[in-house]
Amino acid sequence: MDHRKKVILLILIASLVRMFVAGSTELSNDEVYYWTYAQYLQWNYFDHPPAIALLIRFFTGNLFVEQELFVRLGAVACGAVNTWLIYLLGCRVRDEYTGWLAACLFTASVYAGLLAGMMILPDAPQMVCWLWALLLIMNIFKNAGSRRNRNKRLLLLGIVIGLCIMSKVHGVFIWAGVFLYIVLYNRPLLKNPFLYLAGLLTAIIISPIFLWNLDNEFITLNYHGNRVGFFSKIQWDTFFRQIFGEILYNNPVNVVLIIMALLLMRRSKLLNDAAQQRLLLCISVPLIIVVWFMSLFKDTLPHWTGPAYTSLLPIAAAYLARRLQSKQLSISFPPIVKAALILPAVLLALLLVGIRWMPAGLGSKEDLRLGAGDILLDMSGWKQFGQDFNRLYKEDIANRKMASGAFIMADYWFPAAHLDYYVAHPLAINFMAVGSYSGIHHYAWLNTWCPALEPGQDAYYIAVSNYFDPLPPSLAHAFRQTDSPVLLHQTRHGKVVRHFFIYRLKGYQGGIPRNGIME
Repeated sequence: MDHRKKVILLILIASLVRMFVAGSTELSNDEVYYWTYAQYLQWNYFDHPPAIALLIRFFTGNLFVEQELFVRLGAVACGAVNTWLIYLLGCRVRDEYTGWLAACLFTASVYAGLLAGMMILPDAPQMVCWLWALLLIMNIFKNAGSRRNRNKRLLLLGIVIGLCIMSKVHGVFIWAGVFLYIVLYNRPLLKNPFLYLAGLLTAIIISPIFLWNLDNEFITLNYHGNRVGFFSKIQWDTFFRQIFGEILYNNPVNVVLIIMALLLMRRSKLLNDAAQQRLLLCISVPLIIVVWFMSLFKDTLPHWTGPAYTSLLPIAAAYLARRLQSKQLSISFPPIVKAALILPAVLLALLLVGIRWMPAGLGSKEDLRLGAGDILLDMSGWKQFGQDFNRLYKEDIANRKMASGAFIMADYWFPAAHLDYYVAHPLAINFMAVGSYSGIHHYAWLNTWCPALEPGQDAYYIAVSNYFDPLPPSLAHAFRQTDSPVLLHQTRHGKVVRHFFIYRLKGYQGGIPRNGIME
């Protein structure tokens, strides 16, 4: 079987596995929050640009089917496309065997294969555009080819980078890498007007982000600006946490191969063209360095550098192909590739087994914060709670403990989005998140498009023990009467692993702004 057919088979098998897991597990905190994006489309959102919302809209048939599999199906499709693109990159930089190995290493990456290949995150559409841009860049800067074709590709590159930024703002690092390469190695291109036309196309495509922020007091930029910081007190723990997180997210085997490849590149040309090596480094290394520097001062997230590490996978694959071919070995699954593929397989197995049969909770055993730190709770128990709450709700209405049409309320974007998706939405109960902008995020806009809480109406405030936040006094004061919370429990293998605290709030008296913002 030739390498192209093997890659297609790999894509089919990996996609089927991802679809099975996607349909067998509940949505995580981030995923269910991005589902709220798709409810009312905007040109930009509090946290991210709009591509993820459009992806969910498309693969759910304009929200016609909203089960977990269909919400995540766009990510699975992106993972399949990305595997093919990384294969083409491997072929471009060396040969088809390198492309095959790059596809295998990509599938083995927790970030590329699972986070951006199965979970519905902005990284999924971002990586399609990122890898597409890399392929265009390889063709733009190759020695052969006509000037006319180069100019066409430059314009297309401007469009693709614009789409990448509309998925996630990390896409700006592609332009940063391109200009870094041009300044260092190809200054004559600075005289090409099509380079600036390409930049203009990117600016036009991403202009809705700026215009939306202009209308909303640049709240997205201020929010992300507060998440990162420079030149404050150095925190080595956040730095090393970022490093270790990157190693795990990108697969330790992949990281070792990347390091070995970079060391070899210092002594000899590894790819077909030295310019290719420089381009991949110029695009990937700045993102890694910036995030590392940020992590010295504030908490950062390991997946922020995921696109950079993924850009280096063709180099790692070329290094591995060279080593194997020097020994006259071109086996499909070298032992080191098998070792790399074990990690995502084990993680998926642990996820499925843990959610169903973990005999005890992994997190805190303290009653009020039971389950805090148990990541399995983010993807389990919500459907069952929805059923349990439905019974309580019907009993309350029948016994006149609560008035019909009561709202469900929360004060933070998680678990608000879970309660919205798994409880309020399927039961056709109105939902509202109340709190600060940094607490409720996109709900500050979503609240204004949903039915308003009217004076005299009742509401339920729901808190969960793994992220316990008791009823805020400002919210309690907005109602005539608040009752002590009713407790419902989530069990796993017969043991209680999480509490749900349900407060009955009776007789809304006003005072909560329409957008829910109560600073």
